[in-house]
Amino acid sequence: MRIFGKQLLLHLSILAISFTFLGIVLTRAMGDYMTAQREAALQDSANRVARSIESVFLTVYFYGDVNFDPLAAQIENVSDLLDARVTIVDSYLNVIYSGLPQGTTISTSYFEDVFMGATVTFSASIKYNESTEQLLFAAHPFRLGNSVIGAVMVSVSLAELEATISGMHRITFLSMLGVAIFSAVLVYISSRAMTRRLRQMNDAAGIIAGGVFENRIPVKSHDEVGQLAVQFNTMAESLQNQDLIRRVFISNLSHDLRSPLTSIAGFMKAIKDGTAPPDRHEYFQDIVLSETERLIKLSNDILDIHRIQDAKLELDLTVFDINELIRDTIMGLEQRANQKQVTITSRFAHSTDMVHADKDKIQRCLYNLLDNAIKFTPFEDEIVVETTIRGKKVAVSVQDNGPGMAPEEQRHIFDRFFKGDLSRNELQGSGLGLSIAKEFILAHGEQIAVLSAPGKGSKFLFCLAQAGDV
Repeated sequence: MRIFGKQLLLHLSILAISFTFLGIVLTRAMGDYMTAQREAALQDSANRVARSIESVFLTVYFYGDVNFDPLAAQIENVSDLLDARVTIVDSYLNVIYSGLPQGTTISTSYFEDVFMGATVTFSASIKYNESTEQLLFAAHPFRLGNSVIGAVMVSVSLAELEATISGMHRITFLSMLGVAIFSAVLVYISSRAMTRRLRQMNDAAGIIAGGVFENRIPVKSHDEVGQLAVQFNTMAESLQNQDLIRRVFISNLSHDLRSPLTSIAGFMKAIKDGTAPPDRHEYFQDIVLSETERLIKLSNDILDIHRIQDAKLELDLTVFDINELIRDTIMGLEQRANQKQVTITSRFAHSTDMVHADKDKIQRCLYNLLDNAIKFTPFEDEIVVETTIRGKKVAVSVQDNGPGMAPEEQRHIFDRFFKGDLSRNELQGSGLGLSIAKEFILAHGEQIAVLSAPGKGSKFLFCLAQAGDV
């Protein structure tokens, strides 16, 4: 079963159980409430009739006059208002007045508590002319002085009360049915809308799996599904960027491989077939050696990335002087810097700054950062390598005066295969150097950052733990 069917079935089941339970509770509470209200009304009416009867007897006792008009009016009001029947009996159960059908018999057991002075409510079956009717009674005693001399019974048909309660149940049921149908429609629409977005993401995921990364999911809400759509779009954009970077990397890598191999093959062929003059052999050999070193560096970069991806990066931690390592790295790049007449200036916090790190990997980081700085620094300009002390760490920075980077470019500068300016094809490189530098620094538990702005150069900065604070 699909998610939509499961969600719809779950919500409809919850609605059905909730409305069934609520309906049972409401109908039961409503029936009890209406019965209690009718009992209270009957008791009140019986009490008022009893008070009127007591007034009549008091008038006879003190004045000798009998006026039944108020009593008759009281009984008529009760009968009209409640559609009730009033019956008056004396203490010997002789019927003084009866609104019940002629020949009606009522069990005497119901009157024991009434003649003890209590107000009693009960339901009973009355029989008359071979017919039986269920009535609800409220019986109230009336007194002369302190003696109970009779009782007033006010009764209504239980069939009429049950019909009224059934009518209320019917109205309640229809109302709840209408609400349930409306809720079911809302649940259907909501489930359909949610699963529609999930289907869109599923379809888009299938398209992405086929290598097409342009699809995006429209975000129409801020709930969990909306947040999932945002994350999906972010993933798709990242995959699209990675795919673009990969394509550019393959293109650049093909160029980076083809160019030195073509140069090596050309110069070696010229030397071998004798077309190159002997006095140029040494020059050609230097070029071949340079191109070979370039290929070795490229292959080392690719191998390092492979190791990082396979989580096989291991550190050989030692204590060494970072200032000396910087000087050695600068000397190794002196020829490249001289070709552009770039000056590399070093500024150290102290004459010696000992750090605890993997010396080879830190040298590789420095080499990549300086190589990158030389690549982008204009002719006859300057690069500054500086160390400073920050708490218990040594901060190393490489500052160039190149073209700088926009914020968007800075966000991707450490991505694998990313080249800062794809339009400058004359700039050689695989786009792996800065990524490798970042991975090596992260392996030490530190961070590497870049500070840059268009036209204002770039500054790369990382920290290492001082040797005495490991």
